[in-house]
Amino acid sequence: MDYFLYPGCSLEAGGSHYLASVEAVADALGLNLIEIEDWNCCGASLHYIGGTELQTKALNARNLAMAQKQGGHDIIAPCSSCYIQMIQMAHEFEEEPELAAEMNEILAEADLSYSGGLKVRHVLDVLFNDVGLDEIKEKVVNPLNGLKVASYYGCQTTRPYGEYDSVESPHTMDDILEALGAEVVPFDKGTKCCGSGIFFTEMENCAPLVGAILGAATDGGAEVISTACPMCQMNLEIYQSRVNKMLHTEYDMPIVFVTQLMALAFGKDFKQSALDRNIVSPKSVLQPSA
Repeated sequence: MDYFLYPGCSLEAGGSHYLASVEAVADALGLNLIEIEDWNCCGASLHYIGGTELQTKALNARNLAMAQKQGGHDIIAPCSSCYIQMIQMAHEFEEEPELAAEMNEILAEADLSYSGGLKVRHVLDVLFNDVGLDEIKEKVVNPLNGLKVASYYGCQTTRPYGEYDSVESPHTMDDILEALGAEVVPFDKGTKCCGSGIFFTEMENCAPLVGAILGAATDGGAEVISTACPMCQMNLEIYQSRVNKMLHTEYDMPIVFVTQLMALAFGKDFKQSALDRNIVSPKSVLQPSA
């Protein structure tokens, strides 16, 4: 199966371990990921630096135009922020002809155009609906039996469109984790916001959000939190020490990408699964004998 891959900025920087594990999983499952040539930033953080809504829409329109120019494959956007930005633009092209005309007028300056029709999809969507749980189970050679995991979707992975999963009660990641042999623990913060990009400037307001998520996972018996969003992964992991200091807690919870757990279950080693790149090391949980 061929797909266009839109890595976005984060997967080539702080979320590079996400990209590495996505590619490892794709290799194991026989998915051919074709990176969109000359892609640009989706503009998810543009508003923080004074950008406009029109500029953000134009950036995403260009990515869609570049993908259409290179073929007609579905686009996988593993980053939840990128996914939301791009799928919104794809919808608006279909639903708002005046906006589509305006975007094509802008695109024409670069000899580009977009006529609509491309599907933008999250990696969980492709894994659950195209690959399927049966195929995932067949690829497991190192089952994660006994591993207790809290599934953290965050607030953008299934919202606002919810085209492949429930908006309020998502299950795709839970089902994938169970197919790997893991135990999904009770966790009532799975779709709560972690603070997103405002963590950088309003840590005093966001720390309690992260603390509540880490606390709920700990109370549920989780040994690790799994996510499919690089912003969520970063906020929950990198700032744990600061959150502990501010909230007088002692969390030491590994935050991993679901694709890292998949790669490990598929027989990839710790490095091939990019688990050696995590700040809070999951080695004692995932390789207790190492």
